[in-house]
Parts: sequence; structure tokens; C-alpha cells
Amino acid sequence: MAGATQQNDPAYVLRDQTDRRLILMRNVRNTWRQTWREISHFILPTRGRYFNVPNQSSRGRVKGPQIVDRTATIGVANLAAFLMAGISSPARDWFRMETSNDELNEDPDVKAWLAVCQQRLMRVFATGNFYSAMAQLYEEIAGFGTGATIILQDFEDVVRFYPLTAGEFYVAQNARGEIDTLFREYVQNADQLVRRFGYENCSPTIQQLWDNNQLTLEVPVVHAIMPNTQHMPGALGWQGQPYIGIYYEYGRRDRSALLIEGYPKKPFIAPRWHAVSNDPYGHGPAEDALPDVKSLQVAQLRLAEAVDKYVRPPMMADASMQNTLVSLLPSGLNYVPGLNQVGAGGGLRPVYQTTPSIEPLQERVVAFQQQIQKTLKNDLILMVSQMDQAQPVTAAEINVRQQEKLLALGPVLERFHNEALDPIIGTTFDIMERGGLLPPRPQAMGRTGLRISYISVLAQAQRATETTGLEQFTKFCAGLASVNQGVLDNLQLDFTVQEYADLLGIDPRNVATPEQVAQLRQQRAYQQQQQAAAEQAQQLAAGAKNLSDADVGGGMNALQAITSGIG
Repeated sequence: MAGATQQNDPAYVLRDQTDRRLILMRNVRNTWRQTWREISHFILPTRGRYFNVPNQSSRGRVKGPQIVDRTATIGVANLAAFLMAGISSPARDWFRMETSNDELNEDPDVKAWLAVCQQRLMRVFATGNFYSAMAQLYEEIAGFGTGATIILQDFEDVVRFYPLTAGEFYVAQNARGEIDTLFREYVQNADQLVRRFGYENCSPTIQQLWDNNQLTLEVPVVHAIMPNTQHMPGALGWQGQPYIGIYYEYGRRDRSALLIEGYPKKPFIAPRWHAVSNDPYGHGPAEDALPDVKSLQVAQLRLAEAVDKYVRPPMMADASMQNTLVSLLPSGLNYVPGLNQVGAGGGLRPVYQTTPSIEPLQERVVAFQQQIQKTLKNDLILMVSQMDQAQPVTAAEINVRQQEKLLALGPVLERFHNEALDPIIGTTFDIMERGGLLPPRPQAMGRTGLRISYISVLAQAQRATETTGLEQFTKFCAGLASVNQGVLDNLQLDFTVQEYADLLGIDPRNVATPEQVAQLRQQRAYQQQQQAAAEQAQQLAAGAKNLSDADVGGGMNALQAITSGIG
């Protein structure tokens, strides 16, 4: 009866289906796992978790002693830092909120509401762990081509981000090519599990660890997030939500789950550097650099070997010295039998004496290093410092070169916007709106959807070519205006100013609306009319005074003479 009860329990059925799917997803990911392990071995030794082993004692050992040249490791770190500063810098605003209705975007109440929402979102990102999680995510996608971060509602930080590393997660995509499923295998100790899920929801094993105060002993856990195939709109609990998350202890069949929870939006992101066809996992620049990285390690070893042979060459000695103590240290003294005998071959001497030509090896090492830096986009990141200092370079030339190279990151940037930043902002906004942390929507807006425009350094660099075109066009027209003023009639300067501000990501509150511009111009025209009238009155008064001062004889001035004549 107990077995039948379990089989009829929706939670138990869900847990069983999830466990079966985990095995299938593990098989799909195996080929990528081998590539990721090589990247960890040669480039990112501190990242990657490929063995979900509880209580593993080797986690704190030195990572990467086999790496003799860390050019690639430093290159990935530089690229991740560049992406962090260029896409989502904590030092400046990097997105703007708009509605999907362009007319509503001009409404003052809607503008004010959007500005307040953006400020509160930025505050939540700044006070939580968003930026530290993003720093790890950038390193993951630069290194492994795929990154993943779980986004969950949090009572302290509003929203909490949990960045994952290669090897501990599995993803799958739907028919539209969107990643909609994420499984995570990890370990947690007894203290973490009891505090997170409650003593009564844990297995007898965890409860025993808790009771015996063995709080640091770990247990393998699975967290699976996927679309809810049992979704019933309006139902209570997890069955009424479009996405579900299930936590369970891996390897135990006697319990359904530690926790099943529902989510109104997909609570994770899994951005990829570059995706191919229907592959769920991406490919990154570190994977492209891997052959050169391996060759570089071999070249460095060969170079070190050549130097060692020169500095400490292999030695040969007389057979009679086999049982004597020999010192090869500087100032060492060796007693060699038969050394003074004529023609004796005693003593110590190198097997061969030669000065190796290491220049070709050094050139080969430098070539590999430069190619790795180029593959990891470090030629773009360090463009200014790597310029030929012998040739003077203007700021305009630097700007043009930077814009040209940044265009190469266009596809990566667009993919990251779609697969990472859009879901992050949307999920965080939804959590804040449901929690009452945002002001009510303006009545004119209703349930109109929102859209995000990005104003980060990289996003603006991608759009800078358009501003360059506007500048060249207006300068061209200004030059023609010196010959014919009528040329300026072809310009819609008000629209040009609005467009230029939008391309540069200027806060809309810093730019006057068309209505405000019209009002200011009306006020200016009225002031000019008043000033002209006042000047005319002054001129009339001055003329009258001059006439009154002019004596025309007969005891009359000119003004009296004119007025009497008129009368």
C-alpha cells in the first residue's frame, strides 16, 4: 500500500521523473565535460567542479601547478574584467527602462514612474550580491562558453544570485532554442540543509547528523528547475506556477523531495558566448585558444630545458669517483683520485660544451602568447597600452580604432543581453512588483509591457557609429549654410537632438520634451515682444522729450507747436 501511495503522490512522481531525466542530461553533457576539464587543467585551475563528492579533502590544495605559463589564465581574467566594466559596471547606470508603446514613453507620469523603478532596481543590484555573481559569470562564459546563475527571491536582499561553475550544472533548451531547464548537482552540509529545508523535511541520515552535532558533514543534493508540465493556472502552491524547482537528496529513493517550489518566471539564466545549431552548451574564446595554450606550455618547457642544460649541463666523471662525494655547488671542493697523473682522464666535466641558441624558442613562445591574447580579445582590451608609442596618436584615432574592434563583440553582446540581462531585470522587477517594492503603475500605462535599452560602455560603443554619422551630417549642412542659409531648412534639429541623446544613453530627464520645448519657445517669443514694445516706448518717450526741449519761438517748443497744429 505504501508503494501505491507513493506512486499516486504527485511530488513523488515528479521526483522520480526528475531523477531519470538527470541521468539523460548527464549523458548529453559528457562530451562538453571533457573539454571543460581540459580548460580547467590548462587555463582556469580554480574553476570547475566535475566530481560531486561529499566531504572531499582535496579542495584546498594548490591549483594549477602544471601550468608553467599563465598567459591564458591572465587573459581570461582580463576579458572577464573588461566585460564586467563594459556591460554591467557598478560605477554607472547600464540600462534604461521604457514601455513597449512609444507614445506612452513621452507621458510625464510614465517617465517619472520608469525612472523611479530603474533607481530602485539599481539599488537592489548594488546592495545585494548581483555584481559579485556577475563577475563570476563573465569568467565562466569567457572560459567555458556557458555560464549559469540561479535567481531566487530573498527576504534580506530582495533577490539573491547563485553563480554556478562548469561541471556542476546541466541545461536543456526548448523547441525555440531557449534554455528553459537547469539541473544542479552539489553538496551541502547537515547544518545548511536543516536550516534551509527544516528538520522534519530532511532524511533520517541528515537528522542523525544534526542530532549528533556532525554539522559539517556533507550530503549530495540535486536542485532541478524546469517548466511545470503539471501546471494548472489558478491552483495553489507549485502546481499553479509555470516553473518549478525541486530539491532532493541524490541517491535516496525513500523520500520524495526536500522541497518543491513554484516560480512565476524562469529563475535562472544560462548565457552562452557562442551557440551552434541545437547545442544546449556554448563555445567560448578559451576553448578556441586551447590548442595554442597547450603548445605554449610545451614550448616553455623546452625553453626551460635548454636553459637548464646550459646552466646545469649533464656531467661525466671518472669511474673511480663512483663511490666518492661530489659537490656541484659553487665553490664546492672535490677530491679526484689520479687527477695529476699524466694523460689521466679523471675529474668532472660536462658531457658536451655548447651555448644553445634559444632565440627561436623565445620567438615561438612570444608568438603563442600573442595569438592567445588575440583569441581572448586582449588586443582589444589593452589596445591603448599596446600601441606603438613612437607614432603620435590622437584621441579621435583611438576612438575610431576602439569602435572598429568593439564591433567584433556585437553578436556576443546581443546574445548576453537576450540570455542574461533581460531575464535578470525582468525576474527582479517581477519580484519587486509583487512584493510592493515599486510604486503603482500610472493609470495611463495599464498593463503595457516593458522593454529594456542598454546604455553600458559596450552598448554605447556599438551605437557610436550612428552618432558619428549624425555629427558628420550636421557639420556638412553647417558648412553649406555658410554659402546658402536655406540648406538648414532640410534639418529637423529638434529630432536630431533627441536622437543623439538617445544614442548616447542620456537620462531622458536631462532632455526637454517637445511640449516643454514649445512652451519655452512661446515664453521666449512673448518676452521678445515685450522687450521690443518697451524699446519702442522708450524711443517714443525720448523723441517727445527732444521735441519738448526744442524752442521754435513765440514762447512755444516743437512739441507744443505740433500738437497745436494738429488741434
